Amino acid sequence: MQSPEQNTTSLIKAVLFDLDGVLIHSYDAWFRLFNDALEHFGYPRISESVFRKHWGQSTQQDIKIFMPGRTINEVREYFTDYYSTYLSYIALDPYALPVLQYLQTRSLRLGCVTNSHRDITETILREHGLLDFFTVILTADDVVQPKPAPEILVAACTQLQVQTHNVVFVGDTQTDIEAGTRAGCIMVGYRIRHSINVQNLIQLQNMVEKMIDHHQSNSAR
Repeated sequence: MQSPEQNTTSLIKAVLFDLDGVLIHSYDAWFRLFNDALEHFGYPRISESVFRKHWGQSTQQDIKIFMPGRTINEVREYFTDYYSTYLSYIALDPYALPVLQYLQTRSLRLGCVTNSHRDITETILREHGLLDFFTVILTADDVVQPKPAPEILVAACTQLQVQTHNVVFVGDTQTDIEAGTRAGCIMVGYRIRHSINVQNLIQLQNMVEKMIDHHQSNSAR
């Protein structure tokens, strides 16, 4: 875990989470669903290594690379219609619930920002008991430019009534890192190389706790 010392001068008011790969481990589900979608629309299936390279990008980008000629609406409809078929390949991160509960006790505002689609996102959050933790939930369906553009993060911060520099964003892909950095958030990489990173959500909890306590200590001087 990398030290967050360079960011402790900012008061942390909110934490934003990516969904897939952070709160929910859904890589296998999306790999299977995406390949079945390719086959359904008449395109060749892709290897796991190719899929991993593009993991986390938006449906808009997926279509441009793998399904040229298809529309976002028809691909989104396929994903939404068939996602539930792959629920057995999805697991809740074992630390997600206790860490979200802890962050609430520190009076932090919480949000979920994802390049997935709203119907799928709300279904998954509800299925795993996470939905009510979040004051704001934004998906690729809610913005013009999904991640890696910063729009979704800036919009979430606006809805939470916080400045981006007072917000920790946790993501597991380069798409997340680019979006968080461009938005001006305190970017925390989850199991990915970045200047600040964690290997599990307990480490994130400890990091946020230290950042809050450090700021309170400095304010008391």
